[in-house]
Amino acid sequence: MTQVALRTHKKEIMSETSNLARRKFLYRLSRSDYERVWGKDYSKPGLGTRILSTLLHYMPKIGPLKGMDFKNPTTQTESMYFTSINLTVDQYRSFLDEVKANSLKLLDMDLDSGKATGPAEYSIADETYAKLLQQLAGNKFDLTSAGLREDILRFYSQPLAPIETKKDAASWENVLKELGQLQAFTPGPALAVDSEHSVRPASSATQK
Repeated sequence: MTQVALRTHKKEIMSETSNLARRKFLYRLSRSDYERVWGKDYSKPGLGTRILSTLLHYMPKIGPLKGMDFKNPTTQTESMYFTSINLTVDQYRSFLDEVKANSLKLLDMDLDSGKATGPAEYSIADETYAKLLQQLAGNKFDLTSAGLREDILRFYSQPLAPIETKKDAASWENVLKELGQLQAFTPGPALAVDSEHSVRPASSATQK
């Protein structure tokens, strides 16, 4: 069906407006990179695709066929898409530079909504915090840093928030029990990871 849509609206798709964002995107996605990932083989539309595209071109897009009404992206939509991809690549490269300089600081932000992470802000975040707390408690908080402890306690610092986990009484009871254990837990020295990926106290990492 993708081949049918592309064949039916080939002229519209080919007449894209060339702007700076699109040229920058195409520059990054070079032909050699594309062929290295996706290969050089190109499968041309067969007879069945040609016949079906011709039929769909003339059939009215009403009733059950309404979903077949292909809408080509507007110039504004295409520009927004290319701009978003370019911004993502630029930001990722900036993050990599910060990693090399050991200065990376990520905001505690929900990447789906763009809002600050908090209780009841996003159901999946609520579930993830509950699962993380359960895993840490299962290991007796051995690898729990002071920062992680503080973050989890901050997340659950609003007892009246309609957190998703509260919908399951047993799960919420476990969260409350594990929170009590976390509050009583005193983190040890900060941990660091050496070049062999083994964990050791940060003080020894500095000395080494």
